[in-house]
Amino acid sequence: MFAQDVVARCSRPVNVAFSLSGFQVALKDQVLVGVYPDVLKRISSKDGCEFVFSVVPRARQELMFKNGQTDLMIPAIRTTRRDDSGIFVRLVYSRATLISIHSDWPAISDSQELLNAKSMRVVVVRGYDYGDEYVRILQELKKQNRLVYEADPVSAARTLKSGAAQYALMLPCILFGEIKNDPRVSDLVSKLHYDTISEIPWMESGVYLSHRSLNNEDRNYLKALFENTANSALVWKYFQNYYDPEVLNLGLRPY
Repeated sequence: MFAQDVVARCSRPVNVAFSLSGFQVALKDQVLVGVYPDVLKRISSKDGCEFVFSVVPRARQELMFKNGQTDLMIPAIRTTRRDDSGIFVRLVYSRATLISIHSDWPAISDSQELLNAKSMRVVVVRGYDYGDEYVRILQELKKQNRLVYEADPVSAARTLKSGAAQYALMLPCILFGEIKNDPRVSDLVSKLHYDTISEIPWMESGVYLSHRSLNNEDRNYLKALFENTANSALVWKYFQNYYDPEVLNLGLRPY
């Protein structure tokens, strides 16, 4: 676990279970870095709440938040299902795209074209959720026996590299960041090709504050902190620190 030594203004330390996701959340020399750890460290030093970090797989992160075992889920796409577990504060907009390493394949622009490409398998990371249409596409691919689940983005990249799947469906910045960070798949950076699926919309992305584990005072205080953070465009500034504009523009928009 990793913590910042500050005088807390929340009633207790706030537990945050992160999953690694490119330059959004990365682990360097056993220290969490990246867009969202940097944002929380900035909030911690400025506003006096102590955040205690841990690292878990994405699917476990989701389950821990649902069960009230962690106070924040960040980053997270807003969905109706997640709204049952916490209060959402929007920080940016994001959109999943179809990613391949073969730019000479025919472009796929909608879900039906993808579903009709019967010989092509699609890899996704277990626990990622990009809204109702994303879930529907995955259900149809599963019926066709064309869906591959992996535990993390690096595993998804290795699946692409091996040819066990021809496409990945996720945020471009996540896969790009993980590939660039890992020497086993870093040779793919210049090969990535992106197709936008028309039915997958821009989604609100931000932070969920737990209904179950946080008391009302802490939750309201944190909500105000993150709303101020969103209004200051701090998150987008950190994204610009870590990513080139062409990567950001593919799947992210500022608040």
